[in-house]
Amino acid sequence: MRPILAVTAGLLVAALVAAGVTLAILSLQARTNTQQVNLRNGVTISEDSAIITAAGKAKPAVVSIVTQHQPSLVRGSGYLATTDGYIVTNINVIAGSSGLTVLIPGDSKAHDARLVDYDCQTGVAVIKIDKVSGLPTLGFADPTALVQGQRIVAVGGPVEGNAVTPGYVSAMHRVTSANDPVNLGRTLQFSDTIQTNAAIDGGMSGGPLLNVGSQVIGVAMESPSSLSGFGLNVADIVDDVQQILSTGQVMVSSLGATTADVTAENAALNGTPEGSRLVTLDKTGPVAAAGLKPGDVITQIDDVRLDAAHPLSLLLRSRFHANQRVTVTYSRDGASTQAELTLTSQHPICT
Repeated sequence: MRPILAVTAGLLVAALVAAGVTLAILSLQARTNTQQVNLRNGVTISEDSAIITAAGKAKPAVVSIVTQHQPSLVRGSGYLATTDGYIVTNINVIAGSSGLTVLIPGDSKAHDARLVDYDCQTGVAVIKIDKVSGLPTLGFADPTALVQGQRIVAVGGPVEGNAVTPGYVSAMHRVTSANDPVNLGRTLQFSDTIQTNAAIDGGMSGGPLLNVGSQVIGVAMESPSSLSGFGLNVADIVDDVQQILSTGQVMVSSLGATTADVTAENAALNGTPEGSRLVTLDKTGPVAAAGLKPGDVITQIDDVRLDAAHPLSLLLRSRFHANQRVTVTYSRDGASTQAELTLTSQHPICT
């Protein structure tokens, strides 16, 4: 029995030594690893905290817009871009209205508003309430910082109880549509919108889509589905808004034609190149003078290829300017051709 007891005692000592080493290693790791596991109720997730904080900061600057459509009233949202009452929204909110009323958080007074200008090619609209000052505002995020998968939050105006809908950017450069504010009964198509899993109803439409820093990454659009929402991309609307605030009107460089974007999906299905198809031409405009015809697909301007991330409408606002001489590459009957022309300037027109 003595040999057996000796062996058993040795094994126990070895086990205790091993356990001591293991505990020492775990203790060392615990001192160097700052992560903690909290199984109690009320665990706070930092990302959700950031969303709550972002929404809380933004709410005072998000307004409700009530539009008069006989025989009823329609509500939407917007946000204050300046302390003296300029408000950014989308054209769906103001389309077909005979009057505009704005409600500001914490202000029991209803404010009459007027339309300053809009761009039916990007979908943004700016309205104004007068005799106000010192109002809270929201600013634009860096247009180049928007990425697929990032967390965002949609915020509605006071009529919606300043509703907060968190989500994330599920896709970019998506195609969606909105009501034409000029030609009632018609719709406009936008090719560079943000798609999100946050559903947007009519009351939140026109309100801001925010990043976790309370900066505007887009303007919410009413969703046709409860499974997803859309937003006007900040990259497309920032130049419009800044121009309206500075001059009261949007003017953009122009080819002298109405166009329709040809997406990568449509191009693949129809065997055509991706780009922008000419629909109608101004007989005295630049593209007509250069010999282009309806049905031609513009694929490139100078060294910039047209695609979902670089639609023609955005390039004519951010990359090129009126009176600039450019080289346009276009496709006709499967053949690629180039032409030189000088861009003109015009107010955006609905197509």
